[in-house]
Amino acid sequence: MLSLRKIQAAAGLSLTEVPEPDAPGSGEVLVRVAATGICGTDLSVDRWTASYAGFMAQALPVTLGHETAGRIVAVGQGVDPARVGRDIVIDPAVACGRCERCLADDPVGCLDRQAVGLIRDGAFAPYVLAPDTYCYDLPANVPVELGALAEPLSVGAHALAVGGFRPGMRVVVLGPGPIGQGVAALARHLGAAQVAVLGKQDGPRLDVLRGMGFTDCFDMAEPDANRALTLAKGQGFDLAVEAAGVPEVVDQALALLRPQGVLVVAGMPERPASVDILRLVKYRLEIRGASRIPPSAWETVLRALADAPDAFAPLVTHRFPLAQADQAFRLCHGRTPSKVLLLP
Repeated sequence: MLSLRKIQAAAGLSLTEVPEPDAPGSGEVLVRVAATGICGTDLSVDRWTASYAGFMAQALPVTLGHETAGRIVAVGQGVDPARVGRDIVIDPAVACGRCERCLADDPVGCLDRQAVGLIRDGAFAPYVLAPDTYCYDLPANVPVELGALAEPLSVGAHALAVGGFRPGMRVVVLGPGPIGQGVAALARHLGAAQVAVLGKQDGPRLDVLRGMGFTDCFDMAEPDANRALTLAKGQGFDLAVEAAGVPEVVDQALALLRPQGVLVVAGMPERPASVDILRLVKYRLEIRGASRIPPSAWETVLRALADAPDAFAPLVTHRFPLAQADQAFRLCHGRTPSKVLLLP
Protein backbone atom coordinates (compact mmCIF):
# COMPACT_ATOMS: atom_id res chain seq x y z
CA MET A 1 0.00 0.00 0.00
CA LEU A 2 1.11 3.60 -0.61
CA SER A 3 2.45 5.33 2.49
CA LEU A 4 3.98 8.73 3.28
CA ARG A 5 7.02 8.06 5.44
CA LYS A 6 9.94 9.65 7.18
CA ILE A 7 12.79 7.46 6.01
CA GLN A 8 15.97 9.31 6.93
CA ALA A 9 17.10 11.67 9.68
CA ALA A 10 17.13 14.61 7.28
CA ALA A 11 14.70 16.98 5.61
CA GLY A 12 12.12 15.43 3.33
CA LEU A 13 9.47 12.69 3.19
CA SER A 14 9.04 9.67 0.93
CA LEU A 15 5.97 8.25 -0.78
CA THR A 16 6.66 4.54 -0.88
CA GLU A 17 4.96 1.18 -1.06
CA VAL A 18 4.85 -0.82 2.17
CA PRO A 19 3.03 -4.03 3.14
CA GLU A 20 -0.45 -3.69 4.59
CA PRO A 21 -0.46 -4.01 8.40
CA ASP A 22 -0.61 -7.45 9.94
CA ALA A 23 -3.75 -8.57 11.74
CA PRO A 24 -4.33 -6.40 14.83
CA GLY A 25 -2.67 -7.58 18.01
CA SER A 26 -4.25 -7.89 21.43
CA GLY A 27 -6.24 -4.76 22.25
CA GLU A 28 -5.72 -3.31 18.77
CA VAL A 29 -7.99 -2.49 15.85
CA LEU A 30 -7.24 -2.18 12.15
CA VAL A 31 -8.67 1.02 10.70
CA ARG A 32 -9.36 1.72 7.04
CA VAL A 33 -8.42 5.39 6.78
CA ALA A 34 -10.99 7.82 5.37
CA ALA A 35 -9.05 11.08 5.74
CA THR A 36 -6.00 12.39 7.57
CA GLY A 37 -5.12 16.03 8.11
CA ILE A 38 -1.70 17.58 7.60
CA CYS A 39 -0.57 19.07 10.91
CA GLY A 40 2.09 21.64 11.77
CA THR A 41 3.90 18.75 13.44
CA ASP A 42 4.08 16.95 10.09
CA LEU A 43 5.54 20.09 8.50
CA SER A 44 8.19 20.29 11.22
CA VAL A 45 9.05 16.61 10.73
CA ASP A 46 9.30 17.25 6.99
CA ARG A 47 11.78 20.09 7.68
CA TRP A 48 13.42 17.90 10.37
CA THR A 49 13.57 20.61 13.02
CA ALA A 50 15.62 19.96 16.15
CA SER A 51 12.61 19.44 18.42
CA TYR A 52 11.52 16.37 16.43
CA ALA A 53 14.91 15.06 15.33
CA GLY A 54 15.84 14.54 18.97
CA PHE A 55 13.22 11.89 19.73
CA MET A 56 12.15 10.54 16.33
CA ALA A 57 15.47 9.50 14.84
CA GLN A 58 15.54 6.11 16.51
CA ALA A 59 11.97 5.35 15.38
CA LEU A 60 12.69 5.73 11.66
CA PRO A 61 11.44 4.69 9.22
CA VAL A 62 7.89 5.60 10.25
CA THR A 63 4.65 6.46 8.46
CA LEU A 64 3.39 9.92 9.40
CA GLY A 65 -0.21 11.07 9.90
CA HIS A 66 -2.07 11.44 13.19
CA GLU A 67 -5.15 13.63 12.56
CA THR A 68 -7.28 10.81 11.24
CA ALA A 69 -10.70 9.25 10.97
CA GLY A 70 -11.75 5.96 9.47
CA ARG A 71 -13.65 2.71 9.93
CA ILE A 72 -12.65 -0.30 12.01
CA VAL A 73 -12.33 -3.31 9.72
CA ALA A 74 -10.75 -5.88 12.07
CA VAL A 75 -10.17 -6.29 15.79
CA GLY A 76 -7.58 -8.10 17.87
CA GLN A 77 -7.94 -10.32 20.90
CA GLY A 78 -9.83 -8.69 23.75
CA VAL A 79 -11.68 -6.19 21.56
CA ASP A 80 -15.45 -6.46 21.14
CA PRO A 81 -16.12 -7.85 17.61
CA ALA A 82 -19.08 -5.45 17.41
CA ARG A 83 -16.51 -2.68 16.94
CA VAL A 84 -16.05 -3.79 13.33
CA GLY A 85 -17.82 -1.31 11.06
CA ARG A 86 -17.65 1.59 13.53
CA ASP A 87 -16.47 4.98 12.26
CA ILE A 88 -13.88 6.29 14.70
CA VAL A 89 -11.25 8.95 15.34
CA ILE A 90 -7.87 8.11 16.83
CA ASP A 91 -6.25 9.84 19.77
CA PRO A 92 -2.62 9.54 18.63
CA ALA A 93 -1.01 10.12 22.05
CA VAL A 94 -0.62 6.45 22.95
CA ALA A 95 0.91 5.96 26.41
CA CYS A 96 3.64 3.36 26.91
CA GLY A 97 1.89 1.71 29.89
CA ARG A 98 5.22 1.07 31.63
CA CYS A 99 6.66 4.35 32.89
CA GLU A 100 6.25 5.91 36.33
CA ARG A 101 3.35 8.11 35.28
CA CYS A 102 1.48 5.31 33.50
CA LEU A 103 1.87 3.04 36.54
CA ALA A 104 0.47 5.91 38.65
CA ASP A 105 -2.67 5.86 36.45
CA ASP A 106 -1.66 9.08 34.66
CA PRO A 107 -1.33 8.06 30.98
CA VAL A 108 -1.67 11.69 29.86
CA GLY A 109 1.61 12.36 31.66
CA CYS A 110 3.37 9.35 30.06
CA LEU A 111 7.14 9.79 29.90
CA ASP A 112 7.58 7.63 26.78
CA ARG A 113 4.58 8.16 24.54
CA GLN A 114 4.35 5.91 21.47
CA ALA A 115 2.58 8.48 19.34
CA VAL A 116 0.74 7.33 16.24
CA GLY A 117 2.35 9.00 13.24
CA LEU A 118 5.57 9.85 15.07
CA ILE A 119 6.78 6.69 16.81
CA ARG A 120 4.14 4.17 15.70
CA ASP A 121 3.21 3.99 12.02
CA GLY A 122 0.51 6.54 11.29
CA ALA A 123 -2.37 7.20 8.94
CA PHE A 124 -0.92 8.70 5.77
CA ALA A 125 -1.76 5.31 4.32
CA PRO A 126 -4.90 3.30 3.50
CA TYR A 127 -4.75 1.36 6.81
CA VAL A 128 -3.46 2.02 10.32
CA LEU A 129 -3.28 -0.01 13.53
CA ALA A 130 -4.22 1.62 16.83
CA PRO A 131 -5.12 0.56 20.38
CA ASP A 132 -8.89 0.33 20.67
CA THR A 133 -8.88 2.33 23.91
CA TYR A 134 -7.51 5.29 21.91
CA CYS A 135 -10.30 5.11 19.32
CA TYR A 136 -13.39 7.23 19.95
CA ASP A 137 -16.66 6.55 18.16
CA LEU A 138 -17.60 9.26 15.70
CA PRO A 139 -21.19 10.49 16.16
CA ALA A 140 -23.47 9.02 13.52
CA ASN A 141 -24.41 12.41 12.04
CA VAL A 142 -20.81 13.51 11.50
CA PRO A 143 -19.34 12.69 8.06
CA VAL A 144 -16.34 10.43 8.62
CA GLU A 145 -14.04 12.74 6.64
CA LEU A 146 -14.92 15.57 9.03
CA GLY A 147 -13.70 13.38 11.88
CA ALA A 148 -10.15 14.22 10.79
CA LEU A 149 -10.75 17.60 12.47
CA ALA A 150 -11.26 16.02 15.89
CA GLU A 151 -7.57 15.82 16.83
CA PRO A 152 -6.67 19.46 16.04
CA LEU A 153 -9.96 20.61 17.57
CA SER A 154 -9.04 18.72 20.75
CA VAL A 155 -5.96 20.96 21.04
CA GLY A 156 -8.26 23.99 20.95
CA ALA A 157 -10.72 22.48 23.41
CA HIS A 158 -7.91 21.79 25.85
CA ALA A 159 -6.52 25.31 25.48
CA LEU A 160 -9.93 26.78 26.30
CA ALA A 161 -10.32 24.48 29.30
CA VAL A 162 -6.83 25.36 30.60
CA GLY A 163 -7.80 29.03 30.32
CA GLY A 164 -10.93 28.50 32.42
CA PHE A 165 -13.26 29.32 29.53
CA ARG A 166 -16.88 30.02 30.43
CA PRO A 167 -19.82 31.10 28.24
CA GLY A 168 -19.96 34.87 27.94
CA MET A 169 -16.19 35.34 27.90
CA ARG A 170 -14.47 37.58 25.37
CA VAL A 171 -11.73 35.60 23.63
CA VAL A 172 -8.88 36.63 21.36
CA VAL A 173 -6.97 34.06 19.31
CA LEU A 174 -3.50 34.87 18.01
CA GLY A 175 -2.67 32.83 14.93
CA PRO A 176 -5.36 31.93 12.34
CA GLY A 177 -3.85 28.61 11.30
CA PRO A 178 -5.79 25.37 11.72
CA ILE A 179 -5.38 25.29 15.51
CA GLY A 180 -6.33 28.95 15.95
CA GLN A 181 -9.30 28.57 13.64
CA GLY A 182 -10.44 25.58 15.67
CA VAL A 183 -10.12 27.53 18.92
CA ALA A 184 -12.23 30.32 17.43
CA ALA A 185 -14.91 27.96 16.13
CA LEU A 186 -15.12 26.07 19.43
CA ALA A 187 -15.19 29.23 21.56
CA ARG A 188 -18.09 30.58 19.53
CA HIS A 189 -19.93 27.25 19.64
CA LEU A 190 -19.45 27.03 23.41
CA GLY A 191 -20.94 30.47 24.00
CA ALA A 192 -18.21 33.12 23.86
CA ALA A 193 -19.59 36.66 23.82
CA GLN A 194 -16.89 37.80 21.39
CA VAL A 195 -14.18 36.01 19.43
CA ALA A 196 -11.42 38.02 17.77
CA VAL A 197 -8.66 36.49 15.65
CA LEU A 198 -5.30 38.05 14.79
CA GLY A 199 -2.87 37.10 12.05
CA LYS A 200 -0.07 38.64 10.04
CA GLN A 201 -0.08 38.30 6.27
CA ASP A 202 -2.73 35.63 6.74
CA GLY A 203 -5.38 36.93 4.36
CA PRO A 204 -6.64 33.58 3.00
CA ARG A 205 -7.02 32.04 6.46
CA LEU A 206 -8.74 35.10 7.87
CA ASP A 207 -11.06 35.08 4.86
CA VAL A 208 -12.10 31.52 5.78
CA LEU A 209 -13.10 32.78 9.22
CA ARG A 210 -14.94 35.76 7.76
CA GLY A 211 -16.81 33.34 5.53
CA MET A 212 -17.83 31.49 8.71
CA GLY A 213 -19.31 34.70 10.12
CA PHE A 214 -16.42 35.97 12.28
CA THR A 215 -16.32 39.75 12.09
CA ASP A 216 -13.38 40.61 14.36
CA CYS A 217 -10.56 39.33 12.14
CA PHE A 218 -7.39 41.41 11.97
CA ASP A 219 -4.39 41.10 9.69
CA MET A 220 -1.74 43.02 11.62
CA ALA A 221 0.22 43.64 8.40
CA GLU A 222 -2.53 46.00 7.25
CA PRO A 223 -2.19 49.74 8.01
CA ASP A 224 -5.41 50.21 10.00
CA ALA A 225 -5.30 46.92 11.90
CA ASN A 226 -3.99 48.32 15.19
CA ARG A 227 -6.65 51.02 15.33
CA ALA A 228 -9.43 48.55 14.54
CA LEU A 229 -8.09 46.08 17.10
CA THR A 230 -7.96 48.76 19.80
CA LEU A 231 -11.63 49.50 19.23
CA ALA A 232 -12.54 45.82 19.27
CA LYS A 233 -10.68 44.98 22.46
CA GLY A 234 -12.32 47.71 24.57
CA GLN A 235 -11.16 47.23 28.16
CA GLY A 236 -9.42 43.99 27.25
CA PHE A 237 -10.23 40.37 26.56
CA ASP A 238 -10.86 37.82 29.29
CA LEU A 239 -8.87 35.07 27.60
CA ALA A 240 -6.16 35.02 24.95
CA VAL A 241 -4.98 31.87 23.19
CA GLU A 242 -1.59 31.93 21.47
CA ALA A 243 -1.80 29.48 18.57
CA ALA A 244 0.84 30.92 16.26
CA GLY A 245 3.95 29.34 17.72
CA VAL A 246 5.70 32.72 17.35
CA PRO A 247 7.58 33.96 20.46
CA GLU A 248 6.89 37.65 19.79
CA VAL A 249 3.15 37.00 19.90
CA VAL A 250 3.23 36.14 23.62
CA ASP A 251 3.88 39.72 24.73
CA GLN A 252 1.39 41.04 22.18
CA ALA A 253 -1.25 38.75 23.66
CA LEU A 254 -0.64 40.01 27.20
CA ALA A 255 -1.28 43.57 26.03
CA LEU A 256 -4.75 42.56 24.82
CA LEU A 257 -5.96 41.22 28.18
CA ARG A 258 -8.05 42.91 30.81
CA PRO A 259 -6.68 43.00 34.38
CA GLN A 260 -6.52 39.43 35.74
CA GLY A 261 -6.92 38.05 32.24
CA VAL A 262 -5.43 34.72 31.23
CA LEU A 263 -3.12 33.87 28.34
CA VAL A 264 -2.93 30.23 27.25
CA VAL A 265 0.07 29.33 25.12
CA ALA A 266 -0.84 26.45 22.81
CA GLY A 267 1.69 27.13 20.05
CA MET A 268 5.08 25.43 19.96
CA PRO A 269 7.71 28.11 19.29
CA GLU A 270 11.25 27.07 18.45
CA ARG A 271 12.73 30.14 20.20
CA PRO A 272 12.32 31.70 23.69
CA ALA A 273 9.83 34.52 24.17
CA SER A 274 10.38 37.89 25.86
CA VAL A 275 7.66 38.95 28.30
CA ASP A 276 6.85 42.33 29.84
CA ILE A 277 7.04 41.22 33.47
CA LEU A 278 5.94 44.64 34.73
CA ARG A 279 2.68 44.34 32.79
CA LEU A 280 2.23 40.78 34.03
CA VAL A 281 2.61 41.84 37.68
CA LYS A 282 0.84 45.19 37.49
CA TYR A 283 -2.31 43.77 35.90
CA ARG A 284 -2.18 40.40 37.72
CA LEU A 285 -2.16 38.47 34.48
CA GLU A 286 -1.61 34.73 34.14
CA ILE A 287 0.25 32.68 31.53
CA ARG A 288 -0.65 29.00 31.27
CA GLY A 289 0.72 26.30 28.99
CA ALA A 290 -1.55 23.83 27.21
CA SER A 291 -0.35 20.47 25.95
CA ARG A 292 -1.00 16.77 26.63
CA ILE A 293 -4.64 16.52 25.57
CA PRO A 294 -6.88 14.68 28.08
CA PRO A 295 -9.92 12.55 27.15
CA SER A 296 -12.24 15.34 28.35
CA ALA A 297 -11.13 17.53 25.43
CA TRP A 298 -12.06 14.79 22.95
CA GLU A 299 -15.46 14.49 24.60
CA THR A 300 -16.00 18.25 24.19
CA VAL A 301 -15.02 18.13 20.52
CA LEU A 302 -17.15 15.11 19.62
CA ARG A 303 -20.18 16.72 21.27
CA ALA A 304 -19.54 19.94 19.34
CA LEU A 305 -19.18 18.10 16.03
CA ALA A 306 -22.38 16.19 16.72
CA ASP A 307 -24.23 19.39 17.64
CA ALA A 308 -23.20 21.36 14.57
CA PRO A 309 -21.09 19.53 11.98
CA ASP A 310 -21.81 22.20 9.36
CA ALA A 311 -20.32 24.87 11.66
CA PHE A 312 -16.90 23.20 11.50
CA ALA A 313 -16.91 21.85 7.93
CA PRO A 314 -15.55 25.10 6.37
CA LEU A 315 -12.30 24.60 8.29
CA VAL A 316 -11.37 21.98 5.67
CA THR A 317 -10.29 23.98 2.62
CA HIS A 318 -8.28 21.47 0.55
CA ARG A 319 -8.31 17.75 -0.20
CA PHE A 320 -5.64 15.77 -2.03
CA PRO A 321 -5.21 12.10 -2.84
CA LEU A 322 -2.33 10.58 -0.91
CA ALA A 323 -0.42 10.18 -4.19
CA GLN A 324 -0.24 14.01 -4.38
CA ALA A 325 1.12 14.44 -0.84
CA ASP A 326 4.14 16.40 -2.07
CA GLN A 327 1.86 19.02 -3.63
CA ALA A 328 -0.27 19.16 -0.47
CA PHE A 329 2.78 19.67 1.74
CA ARG A 330 4.12 22.46 -0.48
CA LEU A 331 0.78 24.22 -0.14
CA CYS A 332 0.82 23.85 3.65
CA HIS A 333 4.36 25.16 3.94
CA GLY A 334 3.12 28.29 2.17
CA ARG A 335 0.71 29.05 5.07
CA THR A 336 -2.26 29.78 2.81
CA PRO A 337 -4.68 26.88 3.40
CA SER A 338 -6.64 26.08 6.51
CA LYS A 339 -6.94 22.33 7.03
CA VAL A 340 -5.63 20.12 4.23
CA LEU A 341 -6.73 16.48 4.14
CA LEU A 342 -5.01 13.58 2.44
CA LEU A 343 -7.42 10.92 1.21
CA PRO A 344 -6.07 7.42 0.58
